[in-house]
Amino acid sequence: MQSINQKTISSVAHLGAFSKYFIPFGNFLIPIIIWVLHKEKPFSSGHAKRALNFQLSLFLYVSILITITLIGFLILRINLGQIDQFYISSGGDFVMNNHSPFFTSPFIIFIAIMLFLGLAIFLLEILCVINATFRAREGKIYKYPLCINFIKLAPEELKDIE
Repeated sequence: MQSINQKTISSVAHLGAFSKYFIPFGNFLIPIIIWVLHKEKPFSSGHAKRALNFQLSLFLYVSILITITLIGFLILRINLGQIDQFYISSGGDFVMNNHSPFFTSPFIIFIAIMLFLGLAIFLLEILCVINATFRAREGKIYKYPLCINFIKLAPEELKDIE
């Protein structure tokens, strides 16, 4: 049976993911700090390692998504051109005066796919972090989906103790 203190600390390790919106790299720093301060407690350190592994995995996925997006812009040869190529017509419509025949359809489809993938990663993070927080609060282990184990867990940290 885990103490209330360990459950709370483990929950904070997972909730630290949301600190990135207030503290630069807080989503990495909070689990690292908890892991270092609670190395002797397998439950807390295991949750901190899992939270850190998930944040590192998401960072990798977002980096790949951004790289693919930039390469896609180059492949589609997005030329935003001069400011006079963008204007609002007399009917109130926004017009892009780009004479490339391959501009509109592939560009819009590509942007829609990239936005969908970015939103999916964002929602995955929110749902998984909340679920992991509740599981830690219950004294259970949560295995994040699509998580790469950059930091290996010790055998005693892998046990699901209630």
